[in-house]
Amino acid sequence: MIFRRDRQTKFANDAIQRELETELRGLLKPRIGITGSFGRGNYGDELFVRVYEHWLGQWADLTLLTALHRPWYFRDIRTTQADLMDAVVLGGGDLLCPYREWIDPDFINPMYLRRPVHVAGIGVENDRVEIDSSVVERWTDFLTHPSVRSISTRDVGSAEWITEQINPHVRVTSHADLVCALPLPPVDRREDTPILGIVTRYARDPKDYRQLEEIAAAFISKGWHVRHIIGGVEDHGRRDLRNAEQLRVEGKETFHSNQIDDVTRALGECSLLLSMKLHTTIVATMYGVPTVSIHPVPKTRAFMASIGREELVVEPTDPRLFTILEEGVPDVSMDKVDELRAQAVAYLKELSQRIWDDYRNASAARQHVLPATVAWVDGDES
Repeated sequence: MIFRRDRQTKFANDAIQRELETELRGLLKPRIGITGSFGRGNYGDELFVRVYEHWLGQWADLTLLTALHRPWYFRDIRTTQADLMDAVVLGGGDLLCPYREWIDPDFINPMYLRRPVHVAGIGVENDRVEIDSSVVERWTDFLTHPSVRSISTRDVGSAEWITEQINPHVRVTSHADLVCALPLPPVDRREDTPILGIVTRYARDPKDYRQLEEIAAAFISKGWHVRHIIGGVEDHGRRDLRNAEQLRVEGKETFHSNQIDDVTRALGECSLLLSMKLHTTIVATMYGVPTVSIHPVPKTRAFMASIGREELVVEPTDPRLFTILEEGVPDVSMDKVDELRAQAVAYLKELSQRIWDDYRNASAARQHVLPATVAWVDGDES
């Protein structure tokens, strides 16, 4: 394009340039760095990446920032990578563990604080009453930094703990676990043979599996198929797979896949699930699969309470488990499921709008709503 120097043409050229800049701004997308306990292979943690891909990836370019601190001798280029982001979203899983001195650098990396940070749907692992003061101090330094624009948690207990122990300058909110907002792949349930799904976590003592073996054998004798589902991929999955040999049930299927969606479908195909992991419990529930949680820690108790099923949380060795199964596990209340999904979706839309507004304010100095092209493809919302 040739720009002439006379005044009349200058006005015309300026108008063209402004029009081109406007069009260019319309084509550009915010760049969001996502980080948390990702890339380790735990099924539940990896689902959060799926959530962000679906809800943020429709209108933004996503970059995975986990392992940004490694290796240390590439610190300069890593810092540049963080500086390219328009926002950082940190979230998913039990990121804050009050009694464990070691904190993963992916959780409180000071590089993130060079950009606006949104802490999204994290949990506080309050399985013990102990609190390490150094942990609180380091998390306080991070969460009270001016760059932290918002903090939300997946349950009320986590929000209360952060508010009381850390007292950040932004309000701490809570909502349903963000995995509740994840669109699930369709499944076909077998009409001829019901499936009892069992999800275990690494157990050092095989005695934790003895009662489960009896239960599985009893279901097989009634014509059920037993599917032992490995709730992890790659190294995490291989570790759980080796440990799964400790659950000795003749005729059981051991389901293991490195594809996240395959694990999700394996859960959705079940008629009943016994689960030691939170997010396999959540996914099965969102499918409407009646589920008993056999790992009674606060986070699973909180989720089961949210669907009105507190009584379905027991130890795998508790004799009451037999009684619960004999009496029949109640159907999932899909009204409760819809409420959880609506909570998680509402938060993700709010987060999206906030990041979008900040981006447009920074780049164009004016307020915008999300473009009409964002259709929120989640099956029910529009």
